[in-house]
Amino acid sequence: MVNKNIDNIKSIIPQYWPIKNFIHHNPLKGFEKQHFKNAVNKAKEIFEGNVYMEPEYYVNLYMDGTIREDIFEENLLKVLEENNYKKYFYEAKKFLIEISPNWNKYKFEKINKCIDEEELIEFIKTETIEKTTEETIKKLIKNLTLYEIYDAIFDTNLKDQIEKDIIEFITRFLDEEQTTLSMYQRNLGMFNVFKYYEGENIQESAEVFIEKILENLKVEDKENYLLIHLLKQVGWAGFIKYRSEDKDYPFQQEYPSSIEDYLAIRLFYEHKYISKQKISDFKKLNDFINQNQNYVILKLLKYKGKLLPKFVDLMETASSEGEFKEILRIYKEEEINIIKNQILNIRKEITTFDKDIVEFAKFIYTLKNEEGYLWLKSLEDSYINKYLSEFLSSNPSMEKSYLAAAVFCIDVRSESIRRYLEKIGPYFTYGVAGFFGVPITFIELDKGHEQFLCPAIIKPKNTVFELPKEGYKEYKSRKKMFSILKNVLNDLKNNPYTPFIMVEAVGWLFGINLFGKTLFPRQIDKFFSKFRPKKPKTIYTINKLTDDEVEEFAKKVHFKIIEEFLTEKLKRNISLSEVEKVWEYLVLNKSLDLNIPEEFLEILKTKYSVNKENYEMQKEKLRQVGFTLEEKVSYVKNFLQLIGLTQNFPKFVFVFGHGSKSDNNPFESALDCGACGGGVGLPNARVISMMANDKEVRKKLLEEGINIPEYVKFIPSLHNTTTDELFLENLDILNDEELKLIEKIKSDFEKASSKSRLERAKFLPYTETEEDIFTKSCDWSEPRPEWGLSKNNAFFIGKRESTKNFPMFNRVFLHSYNWEEDEDGNVLTTIFSGPLVVGEWINMEHYFSTTDNEVFGAGSKVYHNIVSKVGVFFGNFSDLKIGLPEQTVNLADQPYHEPMRLITFVEAPIDIVNKAMQKSALSNNIIKNEWIRLVVLDRKDNKIYKYENNNFIEI
Repeated sequence: MVNKNIDNIKSIIPQYWPIKNFIHHNPLKGFEKQHFKNAVNKAKEIFEGNVYMEPEYYVNLYMDGTIREDIFEENLLKVLEENNYKKYFYEAKKFLIEISPNWNKYKFEKINKCIDEEELIEFIKTETIEKTTEETIKKLIKNLTLYEIYDAIFDTNLKDQIEKDIIEFITRFLDEEQTTLSMYQRNLGMFNVFKYYEGENIQESAEVFIEKILENLKVEDKENYLLIHLLKQVGWAGFIKYRSEDKDYPFQQEYPSSIEDYLAIRLFYEHKYISKQKISDFKKLNDFINQNQNYVILKLLKYKGKLLPKFVDLMETASSEGEFKEILRIYKEEEINIIKNQILNIRKEITTFDKDIVEFAKFIYTLKNEEGYLWLKSLEDSYINKYLSEFLSSNPSMEKSYLAAAVFCIDVRSESIRRYLEKIGPYFTYGVAGFFGVPITFIELDKGHEQFLCPAIIKPKNTVFELPKEGYKEYKSRKKMFSILKNVLNDLKNNPYTPFIMVEAVGWLFGINLFGKTLFPRQIDKFFSKFRPKKPKTIYTINKLTDDEVEEFAKKVHFKIIEEFLTEKLKRNISLSEVEKVWEYLVLNKSLDLNIPEEFLEILKTKYSVNKENYEMQKEKLRQVGFTLEEKVSYVKNFLQLIGLTQNFPKFVFVFGHGSKSDNNPFESALDCGACGGGVGLPNARVISMMANDKEVRKKLLEEGINIPEYVKFIPSLHNTTTDELFLENLDILNDEELKLIEKIKSDFEKASSKSRLERAKFLPYTETEEDIFTKSCDWSEPRPEWGLSKNNAFFIGKRESTKNFPMFNRVFLHSYNWEEDEDGNVLTTIFSGPLVVGEWINMEHYFSTTDNEVFGAGSKVYHNIVSKVGVFFGNFSDLKIGLPEQTVNLADQPYHEPMRLITFVEAPIDIVNKAMQKSALSNNIIKNEWIRLVVLDRKDNKIYKYENNNFIEI
């Protein structure tokens, strides 16, 4: 039964990816099956966080013209019509603009008694104050655990002790090599190793144990109570949920965990501490509450910070339930008077409302309930109109000849540099998701781990290794030196004698780094760059291995293990023939005529996985290396069709992956490519360029109607979004004449970079020059090296000609698309199913991190500590922070990001859009439930549609 309860609540918890591969996500993804308006109201109740900005914020946007008056009035009129208040338009507008932003001010102004005051008091008692003490208590304990309720009533501190114990265990279990002292036997799994950790003889599985503790605690609504527990530390729950659902995650494979394990641990600690108290279950709690209702209500109000000091003082002198009842009566009476005064004071401001005071109260409460969504929609509609006027006034004519095309990621930070590049010279730019439609598992040179370079919703099927193209002895030497230094410093951090040796041993190095990076970050970065290892020229394994090569390489892995292990154990050199015989015995089950202890063979077979199963697994993995010719053709064709470049190819096509550069920034991967799983997109750019330059691929493409002339060269490149630098790679494929042209192109690229930097400098605080931009990228005290994707508010899917000359100041995702080559809507379906979903994740994370940074965001970077190498928390222990830092969305305690849903413009006939919506299961909920605002520019029929309430409305 408990399994079903857990399955029902899992979807409410947002997944949290490890910070080294920060994945933007919608913290309310589990609510996307509901309409946005209903979902956020439900989430507000569950998470107890703000889902809209304060009224004052929207009113300021209205006053400065960002929210258009005519649009606001039109939306307000619809709300009034739906609630039968159409005749009170003037009163409603006055209330929303002048009164609601000062809502609390009206509570404390004195007011004379009015004629129908008694009716108003009865209304307040009925609508805003719980009718019975039972209802009051039920509301106050709604989202509290038993130990929190106990703390509230008896002034204990169980919560801190329980949460501290939980976090101390899970941070050690989930550690990803941050600490040098790893938890013993983590491979047993989270709950199993926890039993040893606590020294408890627990025989049950996590699920059975949860059921047992819930019974011991006498929990009635088990599903809701388990949800309450998960919400206490939603960040840790979200990370454990991610781990448990990603079976390919290396640490999950080695050290398994689950939401069930986590809940079992939480309930263990709750039971451990609460069982020692006089109230140890909900039955005893209810018995106590029934005898002390008024006292309990007052204690709960105090715990939640809702009790004024004078009532706290009165409680200290009271001793009987009768006295507490009197204090609560006075408290409720005062609360009623405050609400009554507020309504009457507001009524004084709106004298033209011609119904009684109770109807007036209903009127203003209706407006308060509707105002968040009303203002949000008005803000979005204002931007819709603004963007439409620009898109429709654009000149669709396009030059026929360009020296080069530059393909950038759709990331909003590409917008300004694309704009300047097109102004400077004969260049045309395209936008596409920054993995360029090629999901890969990438193994970087000298890196032993895999990196999935693709959106989180995709699992790559092809693996690419980066290998040296030339000798790299110097690189390995410098890399080794840096690795040794890093290990030494890491050991020193965990060494108790460090204070005695640190200054003499490495103090000079820290002195240069500390003072240099603080006072002269740019200069010190240049200085140390001379000593950093420079990667040699490399190649990628984009061709498939033959069957013989697969067999050979899989055997080599095992051969190496056998040779090293037996050489050490037998204290002699092992010949190749001996290695082969041992391998055939272990893997092929052949007889063995060598005198090798059975104990050693068993270790090789079990501990080192030299066995048939592992051999087949290794072969399967090796078969994933590279691409078949058919795969290459398919990927290049899809890439070109996605951006609409299938003819009239320019001489050069630059494919720009993107990454970022910052120092001392745990959230650095959040500034990298979201379409590459928080990685850098250059490897994807190299792969698609190598494929597109392949002669065999071009021959096959010609058969499919895409003719890429021989002279066309695809050049992989990198866009550094922090500094707006553009770097060109693999230029060794060009001849001398082409290299001369490249020098002119480089010069133009540098000019575009410079102009883009100067534009961005206007919006970054304490930044005036280009040099300031570079300094921010290497300043370890800089909390905001760039604005990242803040201020994103729109997504355009269509031809570049429609947006080419319109400055959007890095606020719009720009995806190239030509509907004239997509009659069946398959290309648009692909865009809806991938890039648009990722765009919505990014947009919603920024939205909720702005509306309530404490609940949905990560708080200030000032208080962050990296924990277990999976994320950040506050101080020595806290919940894992799941959203964006305050510095990403705010400036000087004011919102910098404008939270709104992603306005998605699609330039295509309405029938193609409908086809894509029907085919795209991944984007179905976010479109139909209006987590994005969909607008269709049907240039074929010269019509514009807006999607609202499950219909396309022509505007």
